[in-house]
Amino acid sequence: MSSLIAAWGQRWRAGSHGGAAAISTGVLLVAFLGPGCSSDGPQSSLPAAGASAAFAAGGDSAGGAPPAGGNAGSGGTISAMWTTDGGKYSLSLGSTYLELDPGNGARMTALRVGGSSGPNLLADADVTGQADNWGSTFWPSPQNWAWPPTDDGSINAINTLPYAAVSEGLTLTLTSQLNAAPPTVSVVKKFSADLAKEAIVIDYTMTNGGPAPVTVAPWEITRVAAGGITFYAEASEPVVHEPTMVLPPTTLADGVRWYQHDPSLVDPTKFFADGKGWIAHAAGELLLIKSFADLAPDQSPTGEAEIEIFAAPKYVEVENQGAVQTLAPGDALHWTVRWYARKLAAPAVVGSADLVAYVQNQIK
Repeated sequence: MSSLIAAWGQRWRAGSHGGAAAISTGVLLVAFLGPGCSSDGPQSSLPAAGASAAFAAGGDSAGGAPPAGGNAGSGGTISAMWTTDGGKYSLSLGSTYLELDPGNGARMTALRVGGSSGPNLLADADVTGQADNWGSTFWPSPQNWAWPPTDDGSINAINTLPYAAVSEGLTLTLTSQLNAAPPTVSVVKKFSADLAKEAIVIDYTMTNGGPAPVTVAPWEITRVAAGGITFYAEASEPVVHEPTMVLPPTTLADGVRWYQHDPSLVDPTKFFADGKGWIAHAAGELLLIKSFADLAPDQSPTGEAEIEIFAAPKYVEVENQGAVQTLAPGDALHWTVRWYARKLAAPAVVGSADLVAYVQNQIK
């Protein structure tokens, strides 16, 4: 990233944005019979405590073209397996492959379609050109903590430091340390697989471990490479909250807002909007859909929103937030996000009603 862009990114974020335990080896097989499957398929067995997990489920629609809309699970079988290698964990779920690193803030480092050798929907550090702004992570909102999130006195326990990893049946649970500086919260990221829909289910929990109430909302930040298309069902027009930000050109078509990223942009770009419980990003024929609880505008922290998009020349942040809550000491909030990774029959185009119908069918 150029020094100019790094400088404006640092300046803007400073004002407004912004050891793992090993799993023992083992296998768990669970059968999901989709329509057309016989009861002669794989049977289930229970794992030893701490075992890695493998599953079988219904068929994969990931290669279908919009507006096919059939959910994964419409027949055949989908296999799924958690594995660990070199401290990182990966979930193979049909054609979907997720990799995450407990040692680096439980960051999601890769999301691939077509297995472990498929193209990565997430932007890594080589793509973004930044040491920390890459992959997908989780922050407490609003961003009233110090930038950068890697430092002591900021949210390094949540963003950067190792999470403890535990396998319990079908679930991988990653738990942070208590953040030393405000907000004094700890974070749990619980990953599981929706076998019927070939979806990754992420349950986030924030717990107030400090002596005083804290007001926070959950915030998922997913970095993707330059040049893609981000879109969401719109409930309010996009706005900017900082005088240094510019509102980039977008397209509204049948209630869906489309943003085509322009890698030649120079000015810092960040816009906010109220959505309707989902946001999607397409990179050519690859598609990521994220679904979550829909929010009313007054459920977001001041200066934040359900949908947020930040763009730099080399990457885009596809961001979604949950409802703000005030947590008494010891209290926790919970938020669930579901990820769907798909390959389309043809590259996505702005304004495609067929693509919107496909997305809506996947998440219903």
